[in-house]
Amino acid sequence: MTDSHKTCPICEARNHPNALLCVTCGTTIAEIAIKDQADGGDARADAYDYRFGETDLAEDSLSGAGRFLSVLLIALLLAAAGALAVALRLIDRPNASPAAAALPTRTPTRLKAPSITPGTPTATFTMSPVPSPAPSDTPTPSPCIRRVAAGDSLIAIILRCGHSKLDILPTVMALNNIADETRIQIGQEIIVPLPSPSADPAATSAPVDSAAAKTGADELTRLSFDPFAPTLTPTLLPGLMWYVVQPNDDMIYVAAIHEINIKTLSDLNPEIAFNLCDFGEVYGGPECTVQLFVDQRIRVPAPSPTPTTPATASGSETPTPSPTATFNAPIAQSPADEAFFAPNEQVTLRWVGTGALDAGQVYRITLRNLDSGARFTADTRELFFIIPPAWQSPTAGSQRYSWRVSIAEANSANSSYATDARSFIWQGRAPDEA
Repeated sequence: MTDSHKTCPICEARNHPNALLCVTCGTTIAEIAIKDQADGGDARADAYDYRFGETDLAEDSLSGAGRFLSVLLIALLLAAAGALAVALRLIDRPNASPAAAALPTRTPTRLKAPSITPGTPTATFTMSPVPSPAPSDTPTPSPCIRRVAAGDSLIAIILRCGHSKLDILPTVMALNNIADETRIQIGQEIIVPLPSPSADPAATSAPVDSAAAKTGADELTRLSFDPFAPTLTPTLLPGLMWYVVQPNDDMIYVAAIHEINIKTLSDLNPEIAFNLCDFGEVYGGPECTVQLFVDQRIRVPAPSPTPTTPATASGSETPTPSPTATFNAPIAQSPADEAFFAPNEQVTLRWVGTGALDAGQVYRITLRNLDSGARFTADTRELFFIIPPAWQSPTAGSQRYSWRVSIAEANSANSSYATDARSFIWQGRAPDEA
């Protein structure tokens, strides 16, 4: 059986033998020859006839090249897949074949350890810890508590509690919340710390190994020695001498017994600090503070030698009495000259003694009201005196007072060694303020 048809030269579609246009692509096929093809045959021309169609491309050649490339690509992919499968199988196989002969291994040989012959044991020194002594409770001394009585002052209370120096005064004021040392009330309790206990001269110290002490002292000397440090050697110029500080000495006492002022002592002893000293005052003023210690050496002027002529013995000479010690006058400290006090202020006079009083001697305070002419006197053995309110002027207004301190016998009206007179201004207390 034959099948007559027209084959489109463009899309190779089969059309009816009487068709003028390709039903698929619309190409003119009027001139295309009708083909007769038996069942299962292929009567298509192998080559493109340029006379049939409007294109210059060989459609059969193009379609054949595409099929070749597709087949080649598929073959390459299959080859790659096969190579990958073979490689995976080779990797999964064991490294050694079961039939392979086992490699010979070397048997380890045990080495004989060297023998140690024990010798004579040697004692090893081990420092045992030294047991520390159990801490013992040191009893804390209770402070000195005093109640203010009439005529008392803060300085007198401090001295009665055993202090010989007034450097504890700021501590006592801070401990008792006192802003002004002259304003304390009768009946007020004053707490004063006890002075530091001094070393007992009768106490004996524990024996110390002299060799160990010498070694320790030598080591401290070696460590503290500085070969480049300047060496300070005390010098003494001509006309000067050394004064050795004794217990309870202060710089004012040293200046007074040698009849010099603080400025001279400061010039002669530049290594000593004269804090807050007013060199315009003979003894530095009330704020002058100089720290001294026992056995300290201070340069002072040496007394000039007095030439003496040898006496001719006549047989009727009168024995010369032994010289007696000269007692210097006290030194007024406060208040400062021309100080001013309000009506309700308490006035406290202070001075410094230049020697110890005898059993029957006292300090005599003489106070004069220069405006009214009133004169008051009082005796004390303290180094201060609080002016009683009865000495204050009963009338309002400023009153000028003059005061001095001298040394007198307790039952005698005569006095000597008086300080230079000082003055202050004190406003009188009106009757309604008394």
